[in-house]
Amino acid sequence: MLERYEKVKEYVYGQYAKIYNEDLKIAALTHTASVDLSITFIAMARGTNLERAKVAALFHDYAQFVDNCPHSQHAKLSSLHAYKYLKECGLFKTTEIDDITYAIRQHSKKESFDSPLCEALKDADVLARFLENPEKPLVGMKRQRLLNACADIQSH
Repeated sequence: MLERYEKVKEYVYGQYAKIYNEDLKIAALTHTASVDLSITFIAMARGTNLERAKVAALFHDYAQFVDNCPHSQHAKLSSLHAYKYLKECGLFKTTEIDDITYAIRQHSKKESFDSPLCEALKDADVLARFLENPEKPLVGMKRQRLLNACADIQSH
């Protein structure tokens, strides 16, 4: 069922393995895995396409780790990396690529509401950050996203 996801995961983690800075490599692997696991629960609870959600999770911070780009540019650049890879690998339809890359591009805009896949990715990112450091306070929309994600997972 998730064969395409597995191929994407192999590619992304292969690229992360090449990161020279050990701290950055660990952050890439840890955070990507956390978002991937979080989005699995959220997508299943909400009926969002699981494979697209998990692929979006793999690439959502890709440029931040591989290019070490400024945080303000990482969502846009990560979506471009994802688009290039997903187009070249030939495993995904154009509509799927558009859905995935749009979610990646929008995932930093936590204050706005968007497509179901965007919302799942935003919420998975917040949930993952919380799980990585539960003592870091979450306020405003990030706190609300965490509460909504947990409620959806619990009710499923």
